[in-house]
Amino acid sequence: MRAILLFLLLILASAASARDFHLCVDSNQWAPYTYPDHDGVLQRRVREAASRQGDRVTFVALPWLRCEAMVENGSLDGVLALPGLPSKLEQFALPLAHGRIDEDRAAGVGELVLVRRAESDIQWDGKRLIGLRGKVTYALGYDGIAGRLAELGIPNSCDYRSDAQNVMALLAGRTNVIAIYSENAATLTEMTTHKDKVVVLTPPLGHVPFYLAFNKAFYAGEHDRVERLWTGLSELREAD
Repeated sequence: MRAILLFLLLILASAASARDFHLCVDSNQWAPYTYPDHDGVLQRRVREAASRQGDRVTFVALPWLRCEAMVENGSLDGVLALPGLPSKLEQFALPLAHGRIDEDRAAGVGELVLVRRAESDIQWDGKRLIGLRGKVTYALGYDGIAGRLAELGIPNSCDYRSDAQNVMALLAGRTNVIAIYSENAATLTEMTTHKDKVVVLTPPLGHVPFYLAFNKAFYAGEHDRVERLWTGLSELREAD
């Protein structure tokens, strides 16, 4: 009888110590990484890493800037997937190594590309956009893209809320070049309404590591658990 009671107490203690991470993802589809209505590659990876340490994950999908705001103010625990920009360290807890963002523990790496209309004569040589008129546009809240464009000295703006709106603006002539993650570019440019009307320029614009980031106060209170989760994510990423 005592053995049974001890076993039950151990089960209850384990259940009590489990953590349910409340995480935010973009309400825009980011195939194949995250989706608002079902799990993408990164969501499944986070669930698996949490499950291995006895924790659970609940995802909520919101406009990206609201995701960031709700995590920063503590309404949600974390956000997936945040670009690895040093400026983000002022707002969020990110995995670190030797005082810098640890790329080995990134949730994934996104490839960026530039897209123009098929009839346009704008060229990209990997460093310069030749013949650009106006600015390169990107979806609101995509700071990783903004950072890469700024690094290259390419004029840019975020006039539209989604990649789909950016493509429509491109086709309508309201912008001449858009910057977008390559997976989204492939999905959008293969749609019947867009096919043969747009061209993805090569080489890629660059690559951006992105992370599972946490509210700073939450991280302080769950330091060991979050660190294990980040390490588990990197192990699963290497295994994929």
